[in-house]
Amino acid sequence: MKKIPLSILNAITSSFTIIEELVCEMEVVFKDESKIFSKVEKKINVEKMKKIKENIKEIKEILKNIKGELNLKEEKVTDKAIINSRCAKIWEILNDMKGDKLKKYGNIPEEVKKCLEPVIERILKLVNEIVEL
Repeated sequence: MKKIPLSILNAITSSFTIIEELVCEMEVVFKDESKIFSKVEKKINVEKMKKIKENIKEIKEILKNIKGELNLKEEKVTDKAIINSRCAKIWEILNDMKGDKLKKYGNIPEEVKKCLEPVIERILKLVNEIVEL
């Protein structure tokens, strides 16, 4: 195979990485994980779900094959980098909920502020502890 320019390889790898992540997110519907703020409501019948699983499996196999065929390298991300980036996002979201920053969405009752502030501060403290580990 002809040598592929690095910029093209990077673009292909990035695109397939996103596709892989999206496919993996679809697999969440097969699991019975309980979350606090969201629940997957099962609306797809068993027969269709089986076909979806087969298609997802085939997509993953295609991705695996093209990776080998084009000699694409996997992106290496450390566990620490993943955790730190997620903590940074959590920190950003929580800070946008502090004080009067929610006012842009309307009037915030005092009792809501009093309820939120300690929760936000506690989660921020826990996130900071995670980052420091």
